[in-house]
Amino acid sequence: MIGVAGVTGTVGRRAVQVLAGMGAGPLRLGGRRPAELERIAATLPEASVHRLDLDDPESMDRFCAGCRTVLNCAGPSYLILDALARAALRAGADYVDVSGDEPVHERLPTPGLASRRAVLSAGVLPGLSGLIPRWMAAGFDRVDSLATYIGGLERCSPGSATDMILSMRGDSGDTYGQALAGWRNGKIEVGVLRPVTDAELPFFPDRVTLQPFFGGESERLASAIGAASMDFWNVFAGDRLLSAFTGMRGRPPRTGEEMEAAVAELTRAADLDMFGRLPYYTLLFRMTGDVAGQHSVRTVALRTEEAYRLIAVVAGLTTHAVAEGRVPPGVHYAADVLDPETVIDGVRHSGALATFEVIDDLDVEADLMDEGAL
Repeated sequence: MIGVAGVTGTVGRRAVQVLAGMGAGPLRLGGRRPAELERIAATLPEASVHRLDLDDPESMDRFCAGCRTVLNCAGPSYLILDALARAALRAGADYVDVSGDEPVHERLPTPGLASRRAVLSAGVLPGLSGLIPRWMAAGFDRVDSLATYIGGLERCSPGSATDMILSMRGDSGDTYGQALAGWRNGKIEVGVLRPVTDAELPFFPDRVTLQPFFGGESERLASAIGAASMDFWNVFAGDRLLSAFTGMRGRPPRTGEEMEAAVAELTRAADLDMFGRLPYYTLLFRMTGDVAGQHSVRTVALRTEEAYRLIAVVAGLTTHAVAEGRVPPGVHYAADVLDPETVIDGVRHSGALATFEVIDDLDVEADLMDEGAL
């Protein structure tokens, strides 16, 4: 039995379809709206419905009982933290989280995972964003640098908006990452990068704003591939969401009423950015290094019309790998423990991508350098 939490959400309803398509199951669908769960279950070959309240430990225990694997697609991740993971471990089940990230990793009990598996960050960012560079690095004898550009134009769900806001807070934000930072000569250096406005990048149809940010996944990745230099850029194709989000950094909401208003502000800003435009989400990677004694530049680009669908695919592939015993016991981040080749092959054949290209000797940064932006 695979239990899936948050099935009525944007990612969860897609993840159960992915799992069913892989032949995984039977599935237990968890959420707070039984009628909606029943409608989703009717579209699946083997699924049961279970009411789940993520604010109630007993409800989580009942949901996890009898499951061999639990996939968490619910949010906001920064409020759920390790609550469902601990319930899964109490039930003797493995656990997969499309989010989780550092705050959950820090809270999970290592002794309780001696024979169980917990895989966090099993989505796109983080997740696929760390797997693709590992796949690229396998083709290099030495990696000198990596530049990553991820973002686009899409709607912002209330759960995603809440996680964005909570990531600003000091209680969890200290481990989330560093703005304006990059990787230089084996360590993080703060202040080496600045935002770039009105930039043009391949595979992004709009002129965009680039915000440098170096998170925990990027730090682990830099060490894993041995890059001397590494930068990560969040890409915004609209001004309103970026402006609303950065404006909140100086006044993060604290009360429930303030949080509700802030979530509404972010979702509304994303909707305004989207007005009259088609959604897209792009992951662009540029790696330099040596291949067979020659200096090489390799670019990999993925583009989807819906990031949530791509998240669901990665979550499904991760859950399937855990259920089949292809992940060792312990607590892991998806990008650190999954086989990159297997995941990327699954993503490419999932139907979730509009574009997947590998190009040698494309200098993504040339135009930006010519303009003096970087």
